[in-house]
Amino acid sequence: MVFELTKMTWQDVEEGLEESSLVVVPTASVEQHGPHLPLSVDALRARELGRRVAAELDCFLAPVVRPGMSDHHMGFPGTISLSEETFKAVVRDYCESLADHGFTDVALFTSHGGNTDALVEIAEQLDADLDSRVFVAGDREGMMEARTSAMAEFGVTPEQAGAHAGAAETAFLLETNPELVEPTDGATGYLGDLSEVSLDDGIRSVSENGVLGDPERATLEQGGRLVESCASYFAGEIEAETAELVESR
Repeated sequence: MVFELTKMTWQDVEEGLEESSLVVVPTASVEQHGPHLPLSVDALRARELGRRVAAELDCFLAPVVRPGMSDHHMGFPGTISLSEETFKAVVRDYCESLADHGFTDVALFTSHGGNTDALVEIAEQLDADLDSRVFVAGDREGMMEARTSAMAEFGVTPEQAGAHAGAAETAFLLETNPELVEPTDGATGYLGDLSEVSLDDGIRSVSENGVLGDPERATLEQGGRLVESCASYFAGEIEAETAELVESR
């Protein structure tokens, strides 16, 4: 069961808190995703993963925090980027509000890599400042492993799966929001090793169309497996974290 805050009355929330005081808070972005995907990709992914995680854990789901920190995508029209200070302030206000209402455990996660470092920093501060336990579920490496391993089952390489708008994110939306996926013909972008290039000048300095990967390799079947793998990863991380909290209380 999912206690989705945006679909509940305050009385529903009050009653739900008697069953669970864990809330999942997804964070995302509003940024370009190549010529074939909408700017809402990360927010759509965050909501879907959050919904599945909350269902598996029988807990609350907060609305997705968006936009996020996307300066490296500002070379493409439509991208909206928050400063680190603003992003942290928004997350703080979310968590303080939830803590005030009796949520004892606040699990943050991000579908957008650009939020990661700031999210970890603000979570540590909030965990120290609030009576509620605040933590980030999983990490960038674990999330990427869940993604690449799922795509590898279909013979898709990490470079093709891509770090941004490649086969992986395209397959995800083919599963969840197929009506938003434009034709992928000619949408393939940078397929090299990202460790060998600098993104200091933005994604456009590496990929003219904003894609890091090969969306032409994406299929609906991959999408189903990918969503399942990523949701299981985050649910497992949250479950492990909350189990440790129970033991320490």
